[in-house]
Amino acid sequence: MEHTKGNSPVNRDGWWLIAAISPLLLLGGWMLWPDRHEPTLTWSSAETPPGKPREIPSQWHPPVPVSRPGEARFPAENAVEAAQAPVESADIRLDRLQHALANIAVDQDGNLVLDEVALASLQQAFRAVENVDMAMLEELQLYVQAGLAGETGAQAAEILGDYVRYRSHLAKAEAEWSSQQELSPNQRLERTIALRRQYIDPVAASQLFAGEDAHQRYLIAMEDIRSDPSLTEQARRHSFARVREDLRRGTLLVDSSDGAIASQLRTDRERWQQLGLTNETRRHLEQQSLGLVAARDLAGSDPQDWQRRYRQFDQEREVVLRAGLAEDEKQRQIEGLVDTYFTKSERDAAEAWLPPHLRLEAVR
Repeated sequence: MEHTKGNSPVNRDGWWLIAAISPLLLLGGWMLWPDRHEPTLTWSSAETPPGKPREIPSQWHPPVPVSRPGEARFPAENAVEAAQAPVESADIRLDRLQHALANIAVDQDGNLVLDEVALASLQQAFRAVENVDMAMLEELQLYVQAGLAGETGAQAAEILGDYVRYRSHLAKAEAEWSSQQELSPNQRLERTIALRRQYIDPVAASQLFAGEDAHQRYLIAMEDIRSDPSLTEQARRHSFARVREDLRRGTLLVDSSDGAIASQLRTDRERWQQLGLTNETRRHLEQQSLGLVAARDLAGSDPQDWQRRYRQFDQEREVVLRAGLAEDEKQRQIEGLVDTYFTKSERDAAEAWLPPHLRLEAVR
């Protein structure tokens, strides 16, 4: 399911990653604090983006009934009946569910914009329905699908169901992890990401969680440096600066368990600058590299095979970059190399792994 397009008008130009404090600030104080399972970082734009996307409130089909305790459950025979019948549950507040989902933006094609606002909305929706069984969840998905038009309703119902199932299984998994062994923070994070991708489409999960996962990696790395007794004070300061740069550059948006990847990206940036490439070309190259690294996991590629292909691609890309060609021709030839060395699923994942506003827009 494609929730957002790379050419969507919701792209927010002219900035990179800026860490805000929490979804509470982002949503103007309306939402509650996130549950403990979710990190609290959000990313926000320094400017008001042109062409602001619509939000779901304008899409709901009135009237949408709200349940009262004691009313009969609606039969889940079809979506139309689901929209017209009330749901029985003392623990479910359909008005809260609708209110939560109403904050998710919709692009001009009717696709949900899966970003930090959408994640905070799903967290709020989960609080309204977290005690439901799977049969009731399916009925709630019909309710959502019937209340919204076309593809928007189908996507909202799917992402709601996927997110609730993920959160339910995460709570059970965390209890098992705690009883089995002592996991490091990084191991716990990577297990959480792996579990998430079992229940949410990997690209959609990346769009929702990439910023928060990057912040978690940042906190873990900073604590590891802070607690390392072998570091001199000068080495510690240098390591802190490097991790901050990795966060700002977006390196921490992708799996950082392989330190060679972060090192390679740093080396590439320095080399591109020494070649005298324009900012536009360097932005393009950095986006391309980050996307391909992310696609390795999102597309389920064999790591060794992917590494072999990426090494060949990087060598040939370097030849093109050093050739006496116009930069638009260099970009055209490099795109041809991407098509040669990577599968369609990898290319698609590399293009869509971030929501538009988190795409790399500037090289500082």
